[in-house]
Amino acid sequence: MAKFSVGRLEEGEGPSGNSKRQRRAPHRHPQTNLRDGEEEEEETHHQEEDDESVDNGGNGEKADLDLAGPSRNGPFSVTVTDPEVFDCPICYESLTAPVFQCENGHIACSTCCSKIMNKCPSCCTPIGYNRCRAIEKVLESVKVTCRNSNYGCKVTMSYGKKHDHEKICPHVPCSCPIPDCNFVGSANHLYKHFSAKHKNSALHFLYNEVVEVTLNVKNRFIVLQEEGDGVLFILSSRSETLGHVISVSCIAPSCKGCLFYSIFAGPAGSTVRFQSFTKNIQNRVDNPPSTGFLLVPIESFGSSGDLKLELCIRRLDISLQHVSRVVV
Repeated sequence: MAKFSVGRLEEGEGPSGNSKRQRRAPHRHPQTNLRDGEEEEEETHHQEEDDESVDNGGNGEKADLDLAGPSRNGPFSVTVTDPEVFDCPICYESLTAPVFQCENGHIACSTCCSKIMNKCPSCCTPIGYNRCRAIEKVLESVKVTCRNSNYGCKVTMSYGKKHDHEKICPHVPCSCPIPDCNFVGSANHLYKHFSAKHKNSALHFLYNEVVEVTLNVKNRFIVLQEEGDGVLFILSSRSETLGHVISVSCIAPSCKGCLFYSIFAGPAGSTVRFQSFTKNIQNRVDNPPSTGFLLVPIESFGSSGDLKLELCIRRLDISLQHVSRVVV
């Protein structure tokens, strides 16, 4: 089940707008041969019953109608037992306006209408020409919080914008890269946690300055932390048939810009230089995604199993769509 907050209807909308409900007229007995006192008593008796029904809720239908009245004066909460009703039944993505319906009432998002050539997959009738204004109004009225609200996000949005927001939310939870630590929090909270609890477990460096890294053939990863803003990076290494694959990732939200880095590897006289961009990740994995990697022959590690690297990470605000790999 999911709980939603529904906003107030705009003035003039709905079957009754914001007008107050009119009280039912007093019921009069059809007989006319009652004395004046009896008639007045009878009328008063019915009036009291009506007032009790309205004021105290009663047990009848009228009380239920009046209980619904105050909800039109402001937001109220509802419980949806099947949140998928707000998703497109074709692509299963969150519905956003415009929403279309066929003559039998089946709905679809505008993107899917084009993909299915405006033919309803449920009943084969035309779809994509008639808007479903009712569901569009519901989508506009339903307000939800970000799923990262427990990690600091305070944004409230319409249901149709929830998916797009959460893809770029800066409060996406990130996990501590130390294997035995279960800390999960926003990136900024993770950086503070790591500095307080695992400061000696990372190699510290500064942006735009070269730092020497000793990578052992058995190391799967090395954690690096920038001294200025505390951002965490993972230098990953895994063994392949042709050698060791080395890459650098940044623990940060996906919306954060990528950083450019350079690696010099190998003994003197046979140094290999590699340049690429970091990939933002939210938790450490043994085989992290990367926009590029350095392949180092196993012979470069020497008899001791160590490989000397020179790493330089540059602070550049470069969006993901401009990421490219350069190997020199």
